[in-house]
Amino acid sequence: MIKIFDFLWLPQLSIQSFLFASFLGLITITLYRNFIVPYRKLSKLGINVSPPMPLLGNMLDYGSTNRHIAQVKRQELYGNVCGTLFFHIPNLWVGDPEMLKIITVKEFSNFANRFSLTKPRPPFDKTVVQLKDQDWKRVRTILIPTFSTSKLKGIMPLITDAGDNLIKTMSKAEEEGRAIDMWRTCGVYTMKVILATVFGIDFESKEQEKKLTESAARLFRNTNGVIQFFSIFLTPLFRMVEPLLGGNLVKSTIYLAKTAENVLRERRRNLKNGIPCRRDILQQMIEAGDGDKLTDEEIIAQAFIFLIAGYDTTANTLGFASYSLATNPDVQKKLRDEIDSLCPDANSIDYDTLFSLPYLDMVISETLRMYPPAYFVNREAKEDITINGLLVPKDIMVSFPIYGIHHNPELWPKPNEFIPERFSPEEKAKQIPCSYLPFGGGPRNCVGMRLALLEAKLALVKIIQNFELKTVAETEIPLKLRSGTTLSPFNGAYVGLTRRY
Repeated sequence: MIKIFDFLWLPQLSIQSFLFASFLGLITITLYRNFIVPYRKLSKLGINVSPPMPLLGNMLDYGSTNRHIAQVKRQELYGNVCGTLFFHIPNLWVGDPEMLKIITVKEFSNFANRFSLTKPRPPFDKTVVQLKDQDWKRVRTILIPTFSTSKLKGIMPLITDAGDNLIKTMSKAEEEGRAIDMWRTCGVYTMKVILATVFGIDFESKEQEKKLTESAARLFRNTNGVIQFFSIFLTPLFRMVEPLLGGNLVKSTIYLAKTAENVLRERRRNLKNGIPCRRDILQQMIEAGDGDKLTDEEIIAQAFIFLIAGYDTTANTLGFASYSLATNPDVQKKLRDEIDSLCPDANSIDYDTLFSLPYLDMVISETLRMYPPAYFVNREAKEDITINGLLVPKDIMVSFPIYGIHHNPELWPKPNEFIPERFSPEEKAKQIPCSYLPFGGGPRNCVGMRLALLEAKLALVKIIQNFELKTVAETEIPLKLRSGTTLSPFNGAYVGLTRRY
């Protein structure tokens, strides 16, 4: 019986051993291709490479919401150029301004595209952020006139109305004697601006306001970058898995895209029936171009990205600016004196005045230096190229550590102090090119930059005209940050308010 048992058991052991060995072999091959090979590719460039984890690479270095801190730490450890793995993708971080100038300007044709991890799903696939080469150039060329001075002046009344609503919300908080989270409060303001200027609609109800704002917040504020990546680039798989995790990212994306589709459909119908349409950004996109027009899919994609990106980045900037003014009362006084002198009341706010307030511009510039909402961007090298003695292989991800650059003490002395005077005309003349990149650099910088600055300047002027911002018990000092898709306050940006009379 023992011999028979042994005879029957040996083949079983052999099959199990074979399967186990095959499994180990598969794991070994996977790790070799997706971990060792890309790591060696970076190491051969002669740069320092941050030790990665298998499969995840350096995604979780210093924590999933501390990727801005990771930039600073790597800069301190390895200098202005180093390597990491984004999952299994070799990622070259370039924080040297001279090299960045070459990449973004001189050799732009070789770095014209953002790095594609995989083809994103609609509506993200046709946004100006994702498009490549001639498609990107064509769409951007059509979009640029949409943000001209004359077009922005035309939508000033819409932004002003949203600013008035912001002041009403703040007035209520001041009357009730409670602290206010300027980050979330300004998120409602920027959502109103985007809906009014891009879609030509106002909130139909408090319920719609809440639903639209929460949907945009899920895509940027309430989810870490890894989850956002999977929701955008691997939507079919994510759509199946997300309900099991209790999430609503896919639903939020669909809802926001449907909102854009419905508004566009209504505009097309009004044009067909000769009904006048409001001269907002959506209408400009519909009519933009000569023989070459944007398709409906392209219009929806741009409206969608303007909605979710314009909502969050400008709200972050206003939240950070409000916090910085509350914690730096001397700066707030200088700004208040300038506004009282050159823009004393609501009737004096117009486009030309907003862009002729030098200290206001310094305050916003310093806010964007300390707290850049887009704390990194990337590019893709089309062909091998050597820059300042460093070989940059084709198809590699080249990332700009914007937060790290902005906090480099060699470029910005006392980088953690809020000093708007860094951006006085005299000091700006001394700045090293490509050491300040809140909107990216070169021809592929942010196309909506002028709208974002207009929103931020109008809101800050109205706030300072009406309130003194101050620190209260709820004000977090220092402010804890989180880095997801954008850089935002981890626990909000709470300040107290005193009404000015």
